[in-house]
Amino acid sequence: MAHLDIHAKAEIGKSLAGFTLGDLALDNTGVLFFEIPNNNGYTIYFLEPKIELGFTEKGTLCDISAGAGYKGDIFEGNIKIGSYIGDIDHALVLDDAEDIYYLADNEGQIIEGMYSVASGLELEEDPDSIIEEVRIYNYNLI
Repeated sequence: MAHLDIHAKAEIGKSLAGFTLGDLALDNTGVLFFEIPNNNGYTIYFLEPKIELGFTEKGTLCDISAGAGYKGDIFEGNIKIGSYIGDIDHALVLDDAEDIYYLADNEGQIIEGMYSVASGLELEEDPDSIIEEVRIYNYNLI
């Protein structure tokens, strides 16, 4: 069974905060804040640090979100929650409808599996925008 690790490094499309996508929720022990069922599964929320675990109807972990209190690296170069979005040494694509930044490949196409939440402004306009949250996901697990 996975355990919360606020220092664990993020892995795109694989893991975050000590949790690995594809794991099943078996024994729900630890610092659980609350669980909310929805039509497609359920989400478990931790209060401190801010962590959300999204599960399918069958109990498979398909997305992990981390915010305030998470101390692990989310990108190479010691980039963490609270770092500047402009410090990410990788091309980014802004989805300004949701204020999220995806990693981009050499052709400007989105690399699936991870995104960051910040100001929602183009990188050139606000490179000092603070990374507030990161999400690791694999929706093929649904």
